[in-house]
Amino acid sequence: MVTMVISPRNRRYGSREELWPLLLEAVSINNVLPLTSSCNLHCVFCSHEQNPPGVRTCYFSPLLLEDLEQLIPFLNGSRKIIVGESSTRLCEGEPLTHPQFLAVLKKIKRQFPETPLQITTNGTLLNKNLLPELKELCGGMPPGRFWDRPFHEVPALELVISLNSSSPSRRSIIMGDNDPQRALEGVRLCGEYGLPFHGSIVAVPHFGGWKDLKETLFFLEEMGALTTRVFLPGYTRFSPREHFFDLSLWRELNDFLQELRVNLEHPVVLEPPLKKDLLARVEGVIRNSPAQQAGLKSGDIIAGVNGEKVLSGAEAFYKIQKEEDPLLEIERPGMGVQNSREEYFLLKLKKRKGQSSGIVIAYDLEAEAIDRIKKEIERKKPENPLLFTSRAAAPLWEAAQRKMLLPQHLRINIVENSFWGGSICCAGLLTVSDFTKHLGELTREKEKPDLIIIPLKPFDHRGLDLMGEHYEKLFTAFPQFSFSFL
Repeated sequence: MVTMVISPRNRRYGSREELWPLLLEAVSINNVLPLTSSCNLHCVFCSHEQNPPGVRTCYFSPLLLEDLEQLIPFLNGSRKIIVGESSTRLCEGEPLTHPQFLAVLKKIKRQFPETPLQITTNGTLLNKNLLPELKELCGGMPPGRFWDRPFHEVPALELVISLNSSSPSRRSIIMGDNDPQRALEGVRLCGEYGLPFHGSIVAVPHFGGWKDLKETLFFLEEMGALTTRVFLPGYTRFSPREHFFDLSLWRELNDFLQELRVNLEHPVVLEPPLKKDLLARVEGVIRNSPAQQAGLKSGDIIAGVNGEKVLSGAEAFYKIQKEEDPLLEIERPGMGVQNSREEYFLLKLKKRKGQSSGIVIAYDLEAEAIDRIKKEIERKKPENPLLFTSRAAAPLWEAAQRKMLLPQHLRINIVENSFWGGSICCAGLLTVSDFTKHLGELTREKEKPDLIIIPLKPFDHRGLDLMGEHYEKLFTAFPQFSFSFL
């Protein structure tokens, strides 16, 4: 039986009937298999600890094996299966603390033997007992660092290690790690056992850690990380004051990483990216990958794939991933007269269909999302359409309009994350109350929109935000407006 523990700061709705749909949503829609909310660390930047009263997130004890056996068939074997990441209102913990972790993985691989599996972990439980078992699940690999072997030999299992710091003393302070050496040893053992892994860091230099951030990135490089994601930390108006920082940190992090990349071989990307265009700019290339073997370099811009122009970085990435031996149209800075970037060359990647290219591109907008908005406006023919967007995504939608990908009479309107406040500026954390506040301001404008397009990203499959409120409330509260939810 599934059991659930509701955080005392959150609204209680603790029945199996309410938890099970969240589990099915995570599995069937996001291809994420939740295991447990239990965690053996206490990170100062953990988002789970910053939820105010009323937020409909929930904690759950380790799922029983029989419950997981019911969930596994709902996974999609044609997509990467993920263990250990939050994708719904369920609060994910450290998956390796699940008492039957290996048994769960074996059941997944038994049902989906060819499907890539990604495990996100804090690394504290990666030891000499577990890693040989993980290696066996990969079908066995010779020891040694995996980038020294042909890229296609990388096994269909990879780790994302949320290391955050390579300093034992800093780990104790910012992560509550009472045995900080174990995660560092776990990272080292991944290289020894030939298991591919990516690094992950929540950057907290405002806690006095610029030097630590640099040292952690170089530690991950030395240990063999394929890539490292560096996350801008988040804080809300409910967070302790010592967690607050100026949003100029976003730019500082971007510039800091840009300088470090000169001396780092593996790709390091900032999330969310500080991006204001839709160029498919190569942020980095994984070692010994098809992209590196073909001669692709950081800073290259992918203008087309197989003779077709690409609209965005996201579209370029997915097209390249999908195709066998794709032919890329490349624009390299400095090739044209006076660095005009007007000269192009063609480059073929030798890869299988569906195989990773090794190209790292900052995520922006998917072509399908742009097309949905364009078609909705063409269908409804409004004279004064309005697109609601988050502050983080607004520059990307504006870039799409500059590229003539969206109608020029469409107005792009930023909805602030007023409920959460702090540094939160993303669509996924907008609430019905945020939209209500913004719509109230619109009612006082002289020029009223005749169509308001609202992203579905803040809502689950039932149309509920993180407070459990349905977006249908907006129809009732503002009958004078016409809405489209896309």
